Amino acid sequence: MTRVAILGLGEAGRMFARALAGTAEVTAWDPFAAPEIDGVRLAADAAEAVSGADAVLALTTAAHSAEALASTREHAPAGALHGDFATGGPAGKRDLAERAAAGGIRFADAAIMAPVRRGAAGTPVLVSGDGAGDLAAILTAAGLPVEVLPGPPGTAAARKLLRSLLVKGLTGVMIESLRAAEREGLGDWFGEHLVDTLTGLDRAALAGFLDGTATHAGRRIEEMEAAADMAEAAGGRADIARAVARVLALVAGDPAAGEGGEAVPRLAP
Repeated sequence: MTRVAILGLGEAGRMFARALAGTAEVTAWDPFAAPEIDGVRLAADAAEAVSGADAVLALTTAAHSAEALASTREHAPAGALHGDFATGGPAGKRDLAERAAAGGIRFADAAIMAPVRRGAAGTPVLVSGDGAGDLAAILTAAGLPVEVLPGPPGTAAARKLLRSLLVKGLTGVMIESLRAAEREGLGDWFGEHLVDTLTGLDRAALAGFLDGTATHAGRRIEEMEAAADMAEAAGGRADIARAVARVLALVAGDPAAGEGGEAVPRLAP
């Protein structure tokens, strides 16, 4: 049976530990008090957790990725697999892969592509790097949906961050606009409008947003500045609205915004 070490028992770490407990020999460690998990042995420290492991799954923050890899390099057997699940940039993942290779460790860049609380063990995972195939085999055996991506480590991380840019950016827009609506006494109306607008979108509508921006950027700058003025006049903030106006200024070719006339991206048909 494959011996798997899990470093980090937060929400994602616990999910992976439970999923893998039926198909692998799992040892886990977390610097904070860790919950008991059926079928999972809790180690006293990271060194004990990774000692003898065939694969190490590092479910830490990006700030602790290098520390987790150092534990694998120092205490896991030569040739062990290290999977880094932290949300970090592609360059950082490539740097970790180089450090892993220098220490005789195989590396996989792993990206969790949805909140684990929604789908638990059904959460999709993307993997890339030289150890991607082996990590995918371990996760697939536990019933986890995994996609192996061609390309170097950092490929999975790039897709994760692009998704984050979209989803977190959209969340920020919703927060700012809902707050502005509440200050205008239009919270209920705008909440319904927001849902109707987003759920009614399809590919053609999204493409239309982009195409229309290329044509009408100048007028839309004025709209966003007026919306920002409204939010701020009511005592709120308009950071995103101001930022959107700056992006539109670049599209429109406003010299005051820097290099103008930037092309609007297009959605492939």
